[in-house]
Amino acid sequence: MKDWIFPSMAFLVFLYGIFFAGLYIYNYKNSSVSIFAGSKDTPVNQSIGIDDFLQEISKSFK
Repeated sequence: MKDWIFPSMAFLVFLYGIFFAGLYIYNYKNSSVSIFAGSKDTPVNQSIGIDDFLQEISKSFK
């Protein structure tokens, strides 16, 4: 009888940990808090201006 108590308890603790890790990841991905304090919800090409940056680089090589 003692042979199955420790593995069962260890498995339950493992499941408990996996459940809360999954819950943490789910809440982290669905939060509306941005990673960077000054960031805004704008499209990537507008916020970075990558097209303008690439055009300036191509002009510098001409």
